[in-house]
Amino acid sequence: MTTCLFKILGADNTDGSMPFDADQMIERRRLSRKVTFWRVVAVLIAIGGVIALGSMVAGDQGGLSRQSDHIAKMTFDGVILGEERKLELIRKLQENDAVKGVVAVINSPGGATSGGEAVYEALSELASKKPLVTSMDGIAASAGYMIALPAERIFARRSTITGSIGVLFQYTDVTKLMDTVGVEMRSIRSAPLKAEPSPFTPYTPQAEAMIANMIDDSYQWFVDLVAKHRPFDREKALELADGRVITGGQAVTLQMVDELGGPRKAKDWLVKKHKLPADLKLVEWKPAPLREDLPFGLASAFVAKWLPQSIIDLFISQNKSHKLDGLVSVWQAQKSK
Repeated sequence: MTTCLFKILGADNTDGSMPFDADQMIERRRLSRKVTFWRVVAVLIAIGGVIALGSMVAGDQGGLSRQSDHIAKMTFDGVILGEERKLELIRKLQENDAVKGVVAVINSPGGATSGGEAVYEALSELASKKPLVTSMDGIAASAGYMIALPAERIFARRSTITGSIGVLFQYTDVTKLMDTVGVEMRSIRSAPLKAEPSPFTPYTPQAEAMIANMIDDSYQWFVDLVAKHRPFDREKALELADGRVITGGQAVTLQMVDELGGPRKAKDWLVKKHKLPADLKLVEWKPAPLREDLPFGLASAFVAKWLPQSIIDLFISQNKSHKLDGLVSVWQAQKSK
């Protein structure tokens, strides 16, 4: 019975060698595995090639656009921190002869007062060399309004949230919680105001007066900027600098904004005002990608070269809130009581 079965399968060999059909089947399986492996490799190479080619084409198009005369568009989006990469971008716009004017688009609730100061100074220098207009998007409040001031003309949407002129310093007092838990914080200081205000020590009038003086100094400077750049005196600027937020439509009425409109209208005004060629294109300029803040150190720096910027921006947005410290010029919506 067994012999008959082997004969049917073609395995009735008499020289002790492996069956012919079995060898053929094993070889086919090996070839099939190899073919599958190389097919996967080929597909991955093709996908990588398409991505690389697309990046090169996009990069070349941007480079070619920037080589010819154009109006540059740069965007300030999110919390303002005065990052060096954005300041460097402003310097590049100033030095590029092909840039005939700049439209700065702002969509920011504000940020660090020092960060707003750094961007304001950089844009002021840019405005002294090239035509500059600003276009407020959804929100341009506090330091977001501050960096709009150097522009020759300020545009806003009717529903833009703007204003909030002022400076803020916040800290937490956990002394009552410490008393409840039974925890005591001890410190040895060189002077009573050292490390004040502290969340671990009770309120003192001297510490609050120190912070109030510091806030007032920055606040008065902010008011001076408004009075310098807008068509009203310092008394009117002080009246408007009570921390209020307003819409873009209200801002036009109060002369805090010049005109309603978006980036295209701002660009058209700039071209007409400075008698530039009407066919100049609006070309977006972006700062160098920020990849150093990703987790896992050097491994991230390597991986980030292949990550889309949108994913990198997600990590960056998570880290920005931790960097906002000290005096801030920022507006935050609060729930009504």
